[in-house]
Amino acid sequence: MFQKKEQTVEINPEKIDTVIGKNSTFEGTIKSQGTLRIDGNFNGQIETKGNTIIGESAKVNANIATDNIIVSGEVKGNIFAKGQLQITSTGKVYGDIEVQNLIIEEGATFEGKSKMTKSSSPTLNKKEEQPK
Repeated sequence: MFQKKEQTVEINPEKIDTVIGKNSTFEGTIKSQGTLRIDGNFNGQIETKGNTIIGESAKVNANIATDNIIVSGEVKGNIFAKGQLQITSTGKVYGDIEVQNLIIEEGATFEGKSKMTKSSSPTLNKKEEQPK
């Protein structure tokens, strides 16, 4: 019924433009053209025209619009990915998602609604409420 396809998007860690470190807390809006990595705490909104990496130690309370995203930490909020969302075995996503490709590894947590699209433009709806 289900077949495993190796279509994982590779994100080059050497091409990361913005990092929020493990012992950092940031609140606000991030708009980026490149790859973003979060290992600390973040509250707000994220809009990237690149890729997003949520590290194992990260706690993110935000709606996220991005090209591709890998979640190894915790995200509370909606995710809009133009390409792929990968939730690793340590990842937790609490919110609705709209993506083209979805990979959920064994042991991962996902609570919310999912919508698969052929191609979407990752933009956040301004009327959406901030996650609580």
